Amino acid sequence: MCRIYGHFGGDPVDRDALHAVARAMHPGGPDEQTLRTEGTWALGNNRLAVQGIGHGRQPFVLGDMTCVFNGEIYNHRELRAELVAQGHAFEGDCDGDVLLPLYERYGDAFVSRLEGMFAIALVDRRGEPCLKLFNDHAGMKSLYYHLSADGRRLCFASELQGLSRFPDFPDAVDPLAIDRYLGGKAVWGPRTIHTGVRTLEPGTALRFADGRVTLTRTPLPPAPIDWPDGGPTLTAAAGLLDGILRRELTRMLDADVPVCVITSGGLDSSYTTAIAAGLVPDLASFNVAYKGTWPSDERHFAEEVARHCGTRHHQVLLDPADFPALVDRFVRHLDQPNNAPHSLSTFALFEAVHDAGFKVALTGDGADELFGGYARFVKAARDGDAAWHRGYQDTMAAVGTGTLRGLYTPEYRALVEADGGLFADRAGDELDRRVRSATHDKLETLLRYDQAERFPYYILRRVDHLSMAHSVEARIPFLQPAVMRFAHALPTELKVVGDTVKAPVSEAARRWIPRSVVERPKQPFTLPVAAMIKPGEALHELIGDTLLGPGARCRDHFRQDVVRDLFRMQSENPGAHTAEILWSLLMLETWLSVRNLAP
Repeated sequence: MCRIYGHFGGDPVDRDALHAVARAMHPGGPDEQTLRTEGTWALGNNRLAVQGIGHGRQPFVLGDMTCVFNGEIYNHRELRAELVAQGHAFEGDCDGDVLLPLYERYGDAFVSRLEGMFAIALVDRRGEPCLKLFNDHAGMKSLYYHLSADGRRLCFASELQGLSRFPDFPDAVDPLAIDRYLGGKAVWGPRTIHTGVRTLEPGTALRFADGRVTLTRTPLPPAPIDWPDGGPTLTAAAGLLDGILRRELTRMLDADVPVCVITSGGLDSSYTTAIAAGLVPDLASFNVAYKGTWPSDERHFAEEVARHCGTRHHQVLLDPADFPALVDRFVRHLDQPNNAPHSLSTFALFEAVHDAGFKVALTGDGADELFGGYARFVKAARDGDAAWHRGYQDTMAAVGTGTLRGLYTPEYRALVEADGGLFADRAGDELDRRVRSATHDKLETLLRYDQAERFPYYILRRVDHLSMAHSVEARIPFLQPAVMRFAHALPTELKVVGDTVKAPVSEAARRWIPRSVVERPKQPFTLPVAAMIKPGEALHELIGDTLLGPGARCRDHFRQDVVRDLFRMQSENPGAHTAEILWSLLMLETWLSVRNLAP
């Protein structure tokens, strides 16, 4: 796992500037920093050494090809054996060793051979010199890029805070990104909060040569299910899923450093914990909770799973009185505003993982998006009303469209309307169009839309950036290609069975984790902000000072009387809806403040 950066074309970039880019991303690669420059291009790497520690120095070079990469290739041993049989010789045991030999043999299609998570930058000087950027099918690893003002040079980096150290970084904030953030809980790609910066979408290849950018997005190829005993059943689906996950976890637990698991107490992480505990002796598990008594406390479920699986359990206990300082710290590591309240606890959790001596942590992310684990999916799929998407779009938003229309100032509302209207309305219309024209049924269309358009930016970006802020690699079993292909081929009537969401996961986990965890109502992993944003609590005072103070950076975008009314309502009668709005505005204001930016 690493952080990568570089540029191609145009005037050379000073080495001191390139070193500044690397320093900005140092936590994501503290073990070794390397840089190669040749004329008008450069490739740099900050390494977090996890696999093939003694031989993993980057950039990798093969003839006239050079590359750097961030991620892990879990099938590198199979690929290595294949390449050795074809006559290629290897010196070390790093997973990145296979990249250039595969590219030499298969061209851009080499990424279809990779199983894992990755962002790759490759300079190919054969024929017309060019830069190529690739990322994995799910978008687990990010790449941001921008063009110079004259369009001759492309700069890229794993993190926006690294990219921003390039001397010609276009740091102007796109004011319309505020609406996209509030309408989507994060800024969905390929646009970013900066007008001149883009992010690579999942499964995308970028080619840059002679000032021209070409983008190709390739979906994960299908793989029909070979059903045992002739037909699809829930029992068979659960058995197949269990087998796939065990194979994937066996490869994902292959590391030259200690591996632990995040155990939230929910179904997906508990199932992951159970499989991993059967493969790794003396496995360590981590859970985060808050001092005091709060709603949605899952620590006792996590402890039950840890006892059941025999893990060395670490309970990370956060004090809400410390949250104002923690907000400032974790927001500095979010490349873009993100409204998820549990970003705070995710940041602190990975800090504890690092402090305990671990470089790799398994998480249970992705199962809900693949197998229909959220009630909003099911409700929308069963809603036959012609305007079903209007209600659904509010479930994807930080702030509903009705509230946004009253929150925005007339001037900002006019700007949004001139751009085509509220992002949430446009996203809802696009989803309705896809449902009407899709070859899949409505539920599967909702799931695919979420996986491609929302999930990478709302969830995966914060998992990646908040873990790497503490030099921890987060590995995600449910997002491996074999699991995703299985989920895509699975009939939706086996994903949601009656009132049971993500039924194959529940059925598969039933053999391995306590019944109390399998059968309990689904509960999101979150920070109970409704209870924590009330008079006397530290977050309440922080929000009041930040949003209503004279230094608020979005005063020209949000009506201050409306913000004041929302704060008063939350103070007098705390509620989840108002709390989420205030938290979302706090995240935006804090993100802008710590970077000294204004929309």
